[in-house]
Amino acid sequence: MTKIFIFNNACRAAGYGIGTYVSQLSDSLSVRPDTKVLHVDMYAETKEFAVKLDDQGRTHYLIPPLNGQIESEIYCRCIFYFLARNIELDENDKIVFQFNYFQHYPLAMLLKAWYPKCIIMLTVHYMSWCFALEGNVRRMREITAEGYEPSDEKEKQVVLSFAQERLFLHLADTVFVLSKSTKSVLVNDYKVVLNKIHLVYNGIGTQTCYHISRQERTGRTILFVGRLEKGLKYLVDAFIRIADAHPDSNLVIVGDGDFQSYMAQSRKLLGRVVFLGKMDKNEIEDVYQSAYIGVLPSFHEQCSYTAIEMMRHGIPIVGTDSIGLNEMLDITPELQAHIGEVSFKEDDFVSQIASRMNLLLSDETVYRHVSNAVYQQYEKRYTVTAMSEGVQKALSSALTATDRYVSPDYLSHIDDHMIGLINKHPDIDMDFYGLSGIGVYLWWRVLQMEKEYIVDINRLALIKEHLIYYLDWVEEMVANEPLTIELSETLVSMQKHLFFPTKVAHLLKYSKMVCEKDSFPSEQTILHNALKICTCKI
Repeated sequence: MTKIFIFNNACRAAGYGIGTYVSQLSDSLSVRPDTKVLHVDMYAETKEFAVKLDDQGRTHYLIPPLNGQIESEIYCRCIFYFLARNIELDENDKIVFQFNYFQHYPLAMLLKAWYPKCIIMLTVHYMSWCFALEGNVRRMREITAEGYEPSDEKEKQVVLSFAQERLFLHLADTVFVLSKSTKSVLVNDYKVVLNKIHLVYNGIGTQTCYHISRQERTGRTILFVGRLEKGLKYLVDAFIRIADAHPDSNLVIVGDGDFQSYMAQSRKLLGRVVFLGKMDKNEIEDVYQSAYIGVLPSFHEQCSYTAIEMMRHGIPIVGTDSIGLNEMLDITPELQAHIGEVSFKEDDFVSQIASRMNLLLSDETVYRHVSNAVYQQYEKRYTVTAMSEGVQKALSSALTATDRYVSPDYLSHIDDHMIGLINKHPDIDMDFYGLSGIGVYLWWRVLQMEKEYIVDINRLALIKEHLIYYLDWVEEMVANEPLTIELSETLVSMQKHLFFPTKVAHLLKYSKMVCEKDSFPSEQTILHNALKICTCKI
């Protein structure tokens, strides 16, 4: 049996794209034979931790808020302890933990240490720098470059969030991305191992909503759906510029946020700009059916469910060339407004949106062509069937992989943690879970790296240097106490490889065991223990 735990937040984002994604993902995975999907609902509307079944018979672990703290390490540890007590596993069960938020890294790390054979899956729905820098990749690379000094708090936060995201991406065994642009950024900037990244587009609905009769309608509704901060002010300005030329057009805005500024902005168009607020799926279906044009003035997207819904209804979309969205609308590049990474010119951006809306409102031939093109794009790329097939393929690949226990790009982070402990010299026990485990892991890394065809020479030298410091630390700690079995075996291995032989020979005098052959601990044992050390509060 494969048991898949899907983690989600009962928060604002969960009510939008991520909530839809989790629902579709759950359905896609549930059809697999010998597979059980379970849900971990964080910030649930409950006063106590609980385990309940939903209407479909799926198990939900309900996690209440903790003192109003959001995704804190303390909160993650509380969730871990609850799950560790309540997860029921048989001996041959395979376990998968699927995450949708970078903030849950401490929880994922704890689960990886406790269930060392588990598969950690992470879906990249967003990257924090996209919000702070409005999707500007060039600026992100400048700020996160080695040696760059952040000039303000925003830049400091970009550097911090980038580093935290990189940790989770490296820890994960499988990473789902929703666009080619994101895949490129993860490989080139976050340095994620390529073969664990899987491009699987979001998908919805299989039923056809497209009607040719739409072109004969006289109504000219321009539709915006999403959080109001997603470039709505530019759309309102653009609509103001074309409103007189198209008196039968109106602008309908669906989504929640601070309406006041937008209402004031559109006051001169009284009656032609309609704010409907946030709507549920059944209500918004009627809005899509009546829309003539859709506009997405976003500066960053991954794989917008709003865009997919518009495509599914054959609604031509005026969008931007932002990360993610440019890929979704690559069939109609002429309808993309250029943002510009070097210098953003607001007036030019608004003019571009206005001109593209005007084209669709004025030219019936262009309109028909684009309407057909976006629907074909939906059928080709964004159906729930295509999404399910992609998810199934990625999961099968992860379940059959036998060449890695810990993702290779995460090993450097374990290195850094162990080296940090050597530098700090904390007061810890000599056992395998403490001082001995540090040395065992670092020596295993030396042996591993020396076998590799291409090796990071600087990292290898750094580890060897700190292993020398480590041996001094061991000598300080052991006094007249015997060495642990694992450390004795490691010292014997060092001796055979002529590593700092005088010091090693001296320390072996404290060993009470006789090691006639190299009985170094297994890779699985070493890595499992190393993960536990990394999660331990020292």
